[in-house]
Order: sequence, then structure tokens, then C-alpha cells
Amino acid sequence: MKIIRLIIVGVAIAMLAVGIGSRFQPGAATAASKADKSGDEVTGPSMSPVNPEVNDLKLSDKFEAALTRIPGGEVAPCRGLEDPYPEFNGIAVDPQNGIAVLSDTNLKSALVYDINAGEPASSNAITPYKGWIKGPATYLSFAAGVALDPVRHELYTTENDIGDDVAAFPYTANGDYKSRALAVPHGAYGIALSQKHHQMAVAIQHNAQLIFYRLQAHGAELPVRSIRGLKTKLADPHGVAWDDKDDEIFVTNYGNWSRGYWDADYTGGGHYYPPSVEVFSGDAKNDAPPLRIIQGDKTQLDWPTGIAVDNIHNLMAVAQEPTNEVLIFKRTDDGDVAPMRTLAGPLTHIVHPMGVAFDPARNELWVANFGHEAEVFDLNASGNAAPKRIIRNAPPGTPAAGFGNPMAIAYDSKRDVLLVPN
Repeated sequence: MKIIRLIIVGVAIAMLAVGIGSRFQPGAATAASKADKSGDEVTGPSMSPVNPEVNDLKLSDKFEAALTRIPGGEVAPCRGLEDPYPEFNGIAVDPQNGIAVLSDTNLKSALVYDINAGEPASSNAITPYKGWIKGPATYLSFAAGVALDPVRHELYTTENDIGDDVAAFPYTANGDYKSRALAVPHGAYGIALSQKHHQMAVAIQHNAQLIFYRLQAHGAELPVRSIRGLKTKLADPHGVAWDDKDDEIFVTNYGNWSRGYWDADYTGGGHYYPPSVEVFSGDAKNDAPPLRIIQGDKTQLDWPTGIAVDNIHNLMAVAQEPTNEVLIFKRTDDGDVAPMRTLAGPLTHIVHPMGVAFDPARNELWVANFGHEAEVFDLNASGNAAPKRIIRNAPPGTPAAGFGNPMAIAYDSKRDVLLVPN
């Protein structure tokens, strides 16, 4: 099983051994500058075509002696920090075909469950899955948003941070299944599909953009349209929901904004706007203004991430990761309005919720936590209500490391702690 590891060794020395040591072995700079037998100049990774002065730099005898004592090969770490279990993120359900799909950023995967899966909160059982998609052929690297196509029986997963693609699979995919991958701009998060328009909408965080592709697009296929500009008021968009019945697109915004991400000539700096939920027409494009905006103190919005719409019961659910709650609004709400009700509290098991999904056929609301649990609630659940059942990918009480994409590590000597940004 491929897992995220933080190897805690002599970090500075290890970096020197891997980076400097491989480039500056004794005599490497001198050898690289000599001509080979064919008379052509040899250029290795240690040679700089920009700054030739560094090509003649010499390492001290003391440092070279230290390099020779650094062990190589299969060296076991002193210890490791790791989470061997998936950590849920995005979620989507297909009531018609009876499946639910949850993305996993920790093990770079997607899990497919039966829509009736789950056990009571008192159960210690790990929920069996129908399929677990993971491996290098899947193109899953930072699985975030999820969308399902009930007509073609396909699931889509956006790749945030380091993925820069949308990976598509059949419902029956399992293991290291080769995806149909579509290249998308950096920072893709939420995704939603429309059978009416035969398109998918992908939220691009940094570009403050909604970008649209045809369903089943792949490779380097160009988008068919996009929503971006000052009038859109998009600011770090995350979750996306597409209401085909009313032909509307719902988007959650964190509020971070900088025109410099998409306008190279802009020098005016960035802004922090209040978080919001925006609603656009299903055929909107270019610098189109939203039809409605839910924004203001009464809304209680704070880093709204996942979003779902139930056009049968006229409901909208928003996952609030930092506040451990799910807000329920009317689908048609506009302005600075309070939610109809809130799901939050210890009985709910909601902790760092990232994704939400409605199953109007079964009158249920699904919530995916950034951790080892997802909960299924009655559609009308409110307050500190217990879920009907829980989907677990690890034994109860298993701590979640919270790893998403650890790309660096630092040591705080004053507090004796490791700092790991995700």
C-alpha cells in the first residue's frame, strides 16, 4: 500500500546527500567540464549554463569527508508519521444506480460504496466497499471533488494541488484502473455535471474561474466556455453543484481573490472578501454576474467547501470544514440570510466536513469528513442529531493524521514540534 510518509531523519544532511552529494562528487565539476572522446563538451547536471562561476566551486575536504560517511541504499527511517487509512474528502451519490463515491486525499484514491452502506454509530465495523480505485494508472494524486454520471455510469474526480487533471472511471473500476484523464488548469477542486448541457463544470481556485468541458472530454481537449471576471465575484471557488431542473449552477467561495492570477498586467494586489455561495445561470459564460449571492454575517458561512442541491425538496447543503457543521438553506435563498437549520454537535460525528450530497429518493443527506468517517442523516435532521448510519474506513477512534499533501517540513526548536504544511 502506497502511503504518505514523513521520514524524520537528519533532514539537512539528507538533503545534502541526495541533492548536493549527487551533483558534487569529488572531481565531478572538473570531469563534467572536460571533453569526451568524441570531442564534444560534456555537460552534466552540475554545470550551470546561466552562472558559469559556480561550475568551479570546490567543496571543502571536511564536507566531502562527511558526504562519504552518509549511508545510501535501502536505509530504514528512524521513525515515521503516517495514516494507513483513507481520509475522505469529496462525495457524490447516484440514487438511480445505488452507489456513493468518496474521494481520498491521503492514499490518493476513490472508494465506491453501495448507497445503503453503513452501520449504526455503535458499531465497530469497517464499512465494506464495492471498489477501491488507487494506483499510478489512475492519475489520482490529490483526489478532491467528485461527480457522477448516472447515464453513462461514470465517476469523475478532480485533482487539486499537484494533479491538475480530471480523472474519469466506470462505476465498476477497481484497483489500479487506468483513468480517462483530462488536463485542466492548476487548482481544480469542485466538479458538477449537466445532462442538459452535456458538460462538466470545474471550479479553479486560484484563477477564480468556472471552466466547462464536454462530458467525456480527455487529454488536452479545450474547454467549451468559462465564467471569469470582475462581474462574476468569484473568489477562491471550491464546491460546485449543478441543478439541471432549474438550470442553475451553485458555487461556494472562500473569499480569497487576486486578479493577478489570471491577468499578468494587474498590479493592484489581492483582497479578502466575505465567504459566499453564488448562483449562476446554467448557460452563463465570460464575465457574467451571478443570479443570486448568499453572503453576510447572518449566513454563518466560513470556508464553505462542499455544496449539494436538492431540487425536489428545494434545499441546499453547505459543508463548513473549520466550524464542524453543515448549513441547510433554501435553494432559492439570496442575500444575507440565515440558514434554515444547522447540523452540528458531538452526536452528529461531523468533524471537518468537506463534502455533502443529497439522496432525495431516500430522503437522506450524506456528509464526508476529512478523516475516517462519513455520515448519513435523515433529510430533516437538525442540530445535534445522530446519523442514521456511519461509513467507516478505519476502526472507531482511529486518529486521522490530517495529511493532505505534505510538501515540506520544519522543526520548531522552542516548542519541540514538527511543522508540516499541507
